[in-house]
Amino acid sequence: MKQLATSNLEFQQSVSSSNMQFQQNMTATIQDLKMQIGQLANTVSELQSAGSNSLPSQPIPNPRGNASAVTLRSGKELPQPA
Repeated sequence: MKQLATSNLEFQQSVSSSNMQFQQNMTATIQDLKMQIGQLANTVSELQSAGSNSLPSQPIPNPRGNASAVTLRSGKELPQPA
């Protein structure tokens, strides 16, 4: 009976030690994730303030004009619409 109690106590200590180690690892991982999310938020904020997602206010006209020539596989070129 005494051996069973000793074995049970050792098992409980082992489980408790494993749980503490797991909690410490999880806390460190969460801290790393918080830091990475903070860095990501800063980067997104910088990109938004730089205006990298906006289009130019004046579009650049196509220097070739209207390119509407149609050539078929056979090599025949269709007339341009009027």
